[in-house]
Amino acid sequence: MLLMRACLLGALWITAAHAAPGGSACPTPFRVAFLDKPIPGMLAGEGAQFADPPGRFVDWLDQAMARLGCKAERVRVPQRRLMADTASDDTQVTFYLAHTPERAGQLVYPQRSDGAPDRRLALAETHLALFVRADRRDRVRWDGRTLLPAGLTVGIVGGGVEEPLAKAAGWTLDRALSHAGSIAKLRLGRVDVAVLPALSFSPDALSTPPALVALDPPLQRIAFFAPVSPALWAKHPQFVRRFWVAVCEAARDNPVSSGPSPTCQP
Repeated sequence: MLLMRACLLGALWITAAHAAPGGSACPTPFRVAFLDKPIPGMLAGEGAQFADPPGRFVDWLDQAMARLGCKAERVRVPQRRLMADTASDDTQVTFYLAHTPERAGQLVYPQRSDGAPDRRLALAETHLALFVRADRRDRVRWDGRTLLPAGLTVGIVGGGVEEPLAKAAGWTLDRALSHAGSIAKLRLGRVDVAVLPALSFSPDALSTPPALVALDPPLQRIAFFAPVSPALWAKHPQFVRRFWVAVCEAARDNPVSSGPSPTCQP
């Protein structure tokens, strides 16, 4: 069923990409969903409110909308509803969501002609890795396939990009509401290991006692995008392509990390 839905979305992408010119005007409504939990340095405030300043993610959106001459309504949404609300077009964009094949079966991501995600329009790329407290590093072994000793409690975000990988590994899982919550549990010793995007940390945050370290090798490389609802893509494909380029350029000009910058040229 999921494969069939992914194929249908792929067909929708191809059809819209070859459609006659049109659909590039500012769409209404245009509601952009952000996680309702803070992401240090990236997204500030909790619940329905944005802090002042709201964080880099909101800056990227505001800069993109200014370039497009359009307006967006910002909303905060719990993790469990982020994809569902955009899939149903209650919100039109989920901001900063990692690509997975499962998610691409529900939302529309920048896509290459072969169906793979177009990483040239990624807002950032990073690795998913297993993190442990530095003072407990010698208690944990990881070779890229097996985590030892058996029975360790692994912290993840419920509904996060890491959940399918962690479930498939058969680990004992503890689900947090956000990466910040998972990091806090790791520091407090409530979980033994946490699966996190490396971008969850700044170098200073890693060294804050108790210091945290990543285990090599990383689990998987992931790319973050601003996927849209199938309904928005069907009605406004030209605008969506312009939006993806504009927000990619904003992210490139004020990047999350010092890694390679996206070209932002689809």
